[in-house]
Amino acid sequence: MKTLVKEITAYQYEELSECAKKKAKENYLAKEHLPEFFSEDLGENLKEWFGLYYLKTYFSLSCCQGDGLCLYGRIEHSELFDNDKFKKIAFKGIHYKQIQSVYDELQGIDFIHRSRYYSANTVNIESCENNPSNKQAAIIEKIISNVKSWYFSFCEEWEKNGYNYFYEISDKEMEHICYEDEYLFTQDGHLIDKDKYKELVA
Repeated sequence: MKTLVKEITAYQYEELSECAKKKAKENYLAKEHLPEFFSEDLGENLKEWFGLYYLKTYFSLSCCQGDGLCLYGRIEHSELFDNDKFKKIAFKGIHYKQIQSVYDELQGIDFIHRSRYYSANTVNIESCENNPSNKQAAIIEKIISNVKSWYFSFCEEWEKNGYNYFYEISDKEMEHICYEDEYLFTQDGHLIDKDKYKELVA
């Protein structure tokens, strides 16, 4: 029986060439910045900042034609009328009495995805109504308009966030991560599994 030892040279991040640093970043982002984590962050943002619990996201952010991000699901009645975080958005420019007049008529707002693509405009935003009068229907239409304005702005912001999340990391941030986690790399920027090697002491 023979025991063979493979010796390689290990580099800290700051010792790598610019080309190797780029490869190290790409590998790190692909391993650590996963789609499910991004979806969770977006969902937490909807809950924390807007009080919305039933909207979810589809996205495709591969730097290709047809890329995009959208929301699907529903905004419930209570999330419209009893949610101070979202009321200011949904009822912008609408008087209190007008809001009360549609309380029993507007049951929620559905976000219906109708495409194999995921851009913001692949979703229909529709009110779920009882039987509103013409005046009530006009108020509901204004509410839907407000929600659509928020929706497109939100999707645009989070599409940009997504590209940054999946493809961008600064040298300073990468250096900090590599220092904290004691990462070592091959000369061309591939992460070394240190458990497979034993450091040679001079």
